[in-house]
Amino acid sequence: MLGAHAAEDSVVGFLWALARQAHVQLQPLWARRAAGHRVHLLDKPVAGGLTLADRVTDHRRPEDAVLHAVVDEAGVGAVLRALAPAEREIARLWSLHPRITWTQAAELLGAEDPAAAGERVRRKLKRLGARHAQRAALARAGAPR
Repeated sequence: MLGAHAAEDSVVGFLWALARQAHVQLQPLWARRAAGHRVHLLDKPVAGGLTLADRVTDHRRPEDAVLHAVVDEAGVGAVLRALAPAEREIARLWSLHPRITWTQAAELLGAEDPAAAGERVRRKLKRLGARHAQRAALARAGAPR
């Protein structure tokens, strides 16, 4: 008889543990605690009519780490589209690794003459960038092209 009672107690204890776990999982995130502190939504009002979102100092977004190589400025995209695919890859590699030279970027991509290829891409980008900036300035001024 004592063995049946102990088994019943262990089942009841197990069910209580499952109920506590389900209760925690069903709580909304803003009703939980992390490291002993309550979690708050960013739209929670704070002093001076501001919200927590207004007080956030780190403006990094999770997608920034993934999308760092995506060009978001139209002018840069226009200049890069004027390059040949191999030249575009040299420029992309050089831009992603600030410690390498144009020659090293070309060499890493297997160019036959890395020094010449790197220098050609550097000069071409400089020329295309200046031309694009000049055209953009003329367009802003309303002058004919």
